[in-house]
Amino acid sequence: MDIFKFTRKKIVIAGAVTAACCILMVIFPTIALYSARKGISLWLSNVLPALLPFFICANFLQNIGVIRFLKSGVFPFAMSVLSGYPMGAKIVGDLKRQGEISLNEAKRLMSFCSTSGPAFMVGAVGAGMLGSGMLGGIIAISHYTGALINGLVYSHILGKSDSPMRQEQLYGRQAGMQESFTEAILSSFKALGVILAYIVLFMFVTDMLHMCGGFSLFESQEMRALIKGFFEMTVGCGAAAECINTTNSVKCILCTAIMSWGGLSVLGQSMSMLSGTGISLRYLFVSKLTHSLFSAIVAFILCLLVI
Repeated sequence: MDIFKFTRKKIVIAGAVTAACCILMVIFPTIALYSARKGISLWLSNVLPALLPFFICANFLQNIGVIRFLKSGVFPFAMSVLSGYPMGAKIVGDLKRQGEISLNEAKRLMSFCSTSGPAFMVGAVGAGMLGSGMLGGIIAISHYTGALINGLVYSHILGKSDSPMRQEQLYGRQAGMQESFTEAILSSFKALGVILAYIVLFMFVTDMLHMCGGFSLFESQEMRALIKGFFEMTVGCGAAAECINTTNSVKCILCTAIMSWGGLSVLGQSMSMLSGTGISLRYLFVSKLTHSLFSAIVAFILCLLVI
């Protein structure tokens, strides 16, 4: 009975939120259309070309069993670093659903395998928004160092739990290269479709909050940037870069904290990739907050030494 009540409560909340979003879209169709166009444009111009090749390669390598020759953390961390959010979550989710790692191991991996890509941090945020490739480099170094520190902390808390592969699992999928490649392509487009939906949704949420004056409740520009980054990291980093009378060091630390958190949009994308693994939203929420904290501390130290 308790489980039924809990489930019914979640359904009521989800239904109410969804109905409210639908009503807002009807009342403000111009904003809904603008947000959708902006989100789709961002997805087509940046997300799709950046992630599709990595998604296909990662899925194909998993399907043919190559990554089983590596330690469980090597492949998801490397692909997360190379391609950015939410690649790490997708790989960890696939490994857990296939029974190749335990729940504890999946949690441990998610503490440091959920990262942004270096091209976005150094190029788009550093050189583009902040006007300095050096600041972008500090953000990237702080971001990845914070992820590794986060991984060490959670590894100590959770403890390591290895899940050795059975021999038949190790070689079970190496036949049917064409089928494996086709499956990799279809799976990649499905995942990217989910990412598109979250981008559009949170574009609409941030645009609605901006129109309603929700962000103007905070007098501090830095605080407004953090609040925007709480929902969507690109919007938050842009707001941090536009802060007037704020030093480059503070802007760099703000962008580092925002990108290491990732925003609710990335959190939703990651949870979709982790569906069926047993990893809770609460755990991912807390682990990303600590990642953001550790990265901001590292950025603060580097800014004192370099800038």
